[in-house]
Amino acid sequence: MSKGKGYAVEEVGQKGEVVIGDEFLEELGVEPGWRAFQFKGEDHVKIYFAPPKDYEELAGSLAKYVTEENKFDDDDWHKIKEKAWAEYVKEKYSELK
Repeated sequence: MSKGKGYAVEEVGQKGEVVIGDEFLEELGVEPGWRAFQFKGEDHVKIYFAPPKDYEELAGSLAKYVTEENKFDDDDWHKIKEKAWAEYVKEKYSELK
């Protein structure tokens, strides 16, 4: 790895993985479990990090609205949540592309 002030050069792994240096993650406050959003530029990729949403504090708040007709299984809910989160990030960070 080559390092400089504000940059590092890493080799791309066999499966396309790229390591982001600990010093960058620490400086940005990124912790395990955070989301990494990737945006493709003309000839580069930008990555933005966001903390996970705390859904536990919302647990049960909508229970009275759940019926058998509108009940989702965990897989459906995960897909809906991921799509909504991706749309939110795309909208929020679209001007940064």
